[in-house]
Amino acid sequence: MENLVAKIKDLALSYGAKELFTISELTVYENDRIGIIGKNGVGKSSLLKLLADVTHNETGQIETYIPFSYYEQCKKQAIIHSELDWTLLSRFHVPKKSEQMSGGEAAKLRLTHTLSKYRQGLLLDEPTTHLDQAGVDLLISELHYYYGTLITVSHNRYFLDQLVTKIWEIADGKLTEYTGNYTDYLNQKKAEANSRKNAAKNYQKEKRQLEKAIIQKRQQADKITKTSAKQRKRNIKPDRLAASKQKDTIQKNAHRTAKALQSRLERLEEVKTTGKIRPIHFPLPKSLAIYNPYPIRGEKVTCLRGDKILLKDVDFQFANGEKIAIIGKNGSGKSSLLHQIVTGGQGIVISPKVKFAMYQQLDYMFTSSETILQYMLNQSDFSESVVRSILNNLGFTQIELEKKINNLSGGEATRVALALTFIVPSNVLILDEPTNFVDFNTIEALQKLIKEYPATVLFTSHDHYFVDNVATQVFEIENKAMQKRR
Repeated sequence: MENLVAKIKDLALSYGAKELFTISELTVYENDRIGIIGKNGVGKSSLLKLLADVTHNETGQIETYIPFSYYEQCKKQAIIHSELDWTLLSRFHVPKKSEQMSGGEAAKLRLTHTLSKYRQGLLLDEPTTHLDQAGVDLLISELHYYYGTLITVSHNRYFLDQLVTKIWEIADGKLTEYTGNYTDYLNQKKAEANSRKNAAKNYQKEKRQLEKAIIQKRQQADKITKTSAKQRKRNIKPDRLAASKQKDTIQKNAHRTAKALQSRLERLEEVKTTGKIRPIHFPLPKSLAIYNPYPIRGEKVTCLRGDKILLKDVDFQFANGEKIAIIGKNGSGKSSLLHQIVTGGQGIVISPKVKFAMYQQLDYMFTSSETILQYMLNQSDFSESVVRSILNNLGFTQIELEKKINNLSGGEATRVALALTFIVPSNVLILDEPTNFVDFNTIEALQKLIKEYPATVLFTSHDHYFVDNVATQVFEIENKAMQKRR
């Protein structure tokens, strides 16, 4: 058996007055590869910080028996260049000038710094955020050859499938361990859901049978009571006395049986299944209808970042109503192209009917003191029922819609910013890396929203599962050019 490297006991993790989850006992062993998953705000990063010993908790006991390296999500840090593995940095294709780095290139620099010094344990918080597919694959390759204990928080399904052998799911105030990678976890959750569905079906069947039996027994007892009352009005002969007593016995037994059945019914434990979210029908106004088959075109488009040429003399046309993914390596010019399209920059030809709605990373800095629902309704021409449906799809309960928008957590605010993109009057949605930082539930909700949206969607994403599920067309930027891949 492998050596014990960490132990958690009687941990109760809270955020302010809100209790996030509890752990009675949990162990980590040498060479474990663990993926931590759960909704935004459930405490995944907080747990990682406790293991990294960069924060402390008043309750519970956490013991670690090996040193851990820790990669913190989106933390700005001073990089000591003498400690860098320059070979790895070169393989990540990080430019030497930090002022010309994209978000993905900056993340690669920080990852290189974390991986350059070997320790027996490695804690990674969302390490694939901003990374292109080549960067994700290189990171996976490095971690395949890492000899030690790996614990990672991640919403990248591909990354988890390639690396982890255990899943820690934080949900409903507790942490549950599953054996296998993310796909194995999904299969186990599906089996659990099917088992719950069958249990719910059996519960409903038994409930109906008990209710029917109770009604029958009560009717039987009532019938005997009415018959006995009629007979008492008559002169009952002595030879009928025995029959009357027998009826009384049957009546008592019927009442007794009905009472026992009622007791069984009350003890029957209800089993509920997860409710289905109904699809949203976006009522796009006629005034926003576009009849131009290619409302966005590019003619000899050149994109620059500083003095660096990202795209040169690129021609393209984006078809109306398609869900179009723009993919490419970090720093290739994806976000720059989206910005140039929205601003009508050099070489961009836009149909006069086009009305954009855009989501960009860090679009979640809200200052309004309105509730979520009030704020959203004030920004939209859609009915309240449609707005509520979109927010519900993105994981907001009806009670949560009364929260003040300036008091939301980062994950909640990100979901509001995404919802806002879908409710403002528009016929072209621009989504720049909408899957960064959001949980699996939000990613799945986004997939549904994009598919159901009756207009054109342009988006960038390094999550190839997301691209495969959503995109009807894919354009790739490479070597300053852009080609249609499908």
